[in-house]
Amino acid sequence: MPRKKFYITTPIYYVNDVPHIGHAYTTIAADVLARFHRLKGEDVFFLVGTDEHGQKVESAAKAKGMAPQEYVDKVSEEFRKAWTLLNISSDVFIRTTDTKHKKVVVQLIKKCFAAGDIYKGEYEGQYCVPCESYWTPLQLVNGNCPTCNRPTQALKEESYFFRLSKYKQQLLDLYANNPGFLAPGFRSPEILSRVREELKDLSITRTSFHWGVQFPVDKKHVTYVWFDALPNYISAIGYPGKKFQKFWPADVHVVGKEINWFHSVIWPAMLMSAGLQPPKKVFAHGWLTVNGEKMSKSKGNVISPQYLVERYGVDVSRYFLLSEIPFGQDGDFSEKALVARANAELADALGNLLQRTLVLIEQKCDSKIPRPGKFSAEDEELVKASDILKVVDKHMENFEFHRAIKAIWEFVDACNKYVTLQAPWKVEEKKRVETVLYVLVESLRLLSILVYPFMPKTAESLSAQLGQKIGNHKKLVFGKTTKGAVKRGEVLFKKLEVAGKDPFSALDLRVARVLEVNDHPNADRLYVLKIDLGTEQRTLVAGLKAFVPRDQLANRLIVIVANLKPHEFRGVMSQGMLLAAEKNGKVVPLNPVGAKMGEHVLAQGVASAPVPQVSIEEFAKIVLTTATKEVMYGNKKLVTSGGAVAADVDDGAKIK
Repeated sequence: MPRKKFYITTPIYYVNDVPHIGHAYTTIAADVLARFHRLKGEDVFFLVGTDEHGQKVESAAKAKGMAPQEYVDKVSEEFRKAWTLLNISSDVFIRTTDTKHKKVVVQLIKKCFAAGDIYKGEYEGQYCVPCESYWTPLQLVNGNCPTCNRPTQALKEESYFFRLSKYKQQLLDLYANNPGFLAPGFRSPEILSRVREELKDLSITRTSFHWGVQFPVDKKHVTYVWFDALPNYISAIGYPGKKFQKFWPADVHVVGKEINWFHSVIWPAMLMSAGLQPPKKVFAHGWLTVNGEKMSKSKGNVISPQYLVERYGVDVSRYFLLSEIPFGQDGDFSEKALVARANAELADALGNLLQRTLVLIEQKCDSKIPRPGKFSAEDEELVKASDILKVVDKHMENFEFHRAIKAIWEFVDACNKYVTLQAPWKVEEKKRVETVLYVLVESLRLLSILVYPFMPKTAESLSAQLGQKIGNHKKLVFGKTTKGAVKRGEVLFKKLEVAGKDPFSALDLRVARVLEVNDHPNADRLYVLKIDLGTEQRTLVAGLKAFVPRDQLANRLIVIVANLKPHEFRGVMSQGMLLAAEKNGKVVPLNPVGAKMGEHVLAQGVASAPVPQVSIEEFAKIVLTTATKEVMYGNKKLVTSGGAVAADVDDGAKIK
């Protein structure tokens, strides 16, 4: 009999920015499922990749002075590196700029066109550039995009449309006949409600930009990003060839809830139009916040996979993300919670269990795994506790990673309780000592298999120290014939502390443009500036009137402390502080040469993690100075995308 297949995908992540913890969360979850199904003996295909076409990408490349292909090559490689860091076991990394993918996009469009489901028209409505989505006036929230809350723009252009409305009943039948298709279940009412309402046809081409797959029906048009991106799930498995025939339909598309509509409605309809089966399941998980706040560049709380791995290690990060938050729901990432859970559950529980067992075998059995004697009632109780595969399997099938981990750690706790009660270091009867130690070795062997999907490197180290190889689920049975010698290595988990942060990392320094310079109405030495940060405008009070003429400030770029606690100066509230260099009575504003309005100013080599607010006293403790006309934090330069921040004063000037 051929092996059962399991095809799992993550979204192909958009390359308008580099990977962050949200991308990592989705990808780790999919990797855990892929590894678990491999242990079951299934033929697994696990797909990851990047979405590289569209107006956002074209605009992002232009902003950085790069050609689109050069830009997407660079950012796509960042995702590859991130998945290598996180030990992601994907089979293929698909890119929508791949030639084979573009050919499949064209094939699919032609099939939909031949089915009479693509027609020419004109689109007029509200368009969100960041989300590349059209919205009706009723869908807008306070006039903004309902997904990202950014302003939309009115757009009218010639477009080709896909007859999404034609598939309303077929979609409803799909959901009714396949109750597990929309997952988790609490997400289905929203999708069902929207589909039952008037299902509008979908605009699938653009003429306003050029970076995309040329539309085969009309070469003046570029294929819209979703009709370009979604077919990656079949192009990656060689549609329409043998691999496609083997693995399609996908067993599950794992996605974030913000793209659930596209995967649960638009994608199945496209496949129906082309005469292909829809996927078996779309699982839309929730969003992550960081310390209770939504991730945002402007807040400086975006966490990268590299930061996680460097600070806490790969397996600790993987374990925490899936044990802390019920997958499917929104959840919060906290470094304090990570450290607490890692120390208690990983270092103290699992790590200490292995360490105690190995030391005892070294002392009592000359490092050789002993042969067991007759099992006592206490031994049999632990053997019974090890029989948890069915429980774990059920939780994994339901994407309940936190419950699967809880079940495994109940067995870990049972092992620790067993070794404490049996106290083999006190027992004089040799065969009883050997039996207890064998039971512990066998329990740890089973644990190496159970934890492998979540923490593969840990599982490999654990099994190697036991002198064993990691088995599959067929080996997940408590036996009496395990042999070999143990070889104690490094501890599985070192105790962690919450990463200490460089004081500079708390600052939110940003580039702003001065729009207006006015005299302060109640203070002779102060200016009142109106500044633009790109996303917002603010008022600043600056004590520069005696040093910098008004015309030298107007319309120039400056550097401000954007998260300084607002302060009232003689009746005018200042929302931040302009930074200037001073020496020997000369005062000059910092010059972010070549920078872009709104971007962050960083210190080379210092991770940026701004807090919501810093006080003037906290800022005063951070010493900034100048050297060779550049602004320095210790021996680190302050930089933007344009290079080092400059200050036209002598060395050793103070920044204030």
